[in-house]
Amino acid sequence: MAVNLGSNKQKILIAVLLLLFAAVKVGGLLWWKNSQPDVRVMAESECNVQKGCHLPNGADVAFIGQVSIQTPFDIVIHNVPSETQEVYVSFSMRDMDMGFNRYKLVRQEGGKWAANQIRLPICTEDRHDYLADIHIGGEVFQMVVMA
Repeated sequence: MAVNLGSNKQKILIAVLLLLFAAVKVGGLLWWKNSQPDVRVMAESECNVQKGCHLPNGADVAFIGQVSIQTPFDIVIHNVPSETQEVYVSFSMRDMDMGFNRYKLVRQEGGKWAANQIRLPICTEDRHDYLADIHIGGEVFQMVVMA
């Protein structure tokens, strides 16, 4: 029994539609990649989250309490630019998907932003080399957090 795959015109149409679909996917991926903010990586010598950290945009970040997987801690950021509309933090590890974990900081009096009872995501490989991505407006600052 022979299988009819259609005429040459149908095959060309299918090929063109597949190429068009691939082009749209690649274009979308490039747009998404270019729309992501640049991440400023803070060296461990520049930024110790337990002692506080001065960011290049003038903000000061402090993690309050013991930063560990077992206990919640707080984050306070001072000197955030006044035009900032949103501040949040998320945690990751190099070469490890940590799932969605985003903590919104709330504007307080005096230009301070704070989030309470933050918990680090659990790592199934028992690693402790967390990275904190602090989003202030359209800027992202990344720092090492050893838990």
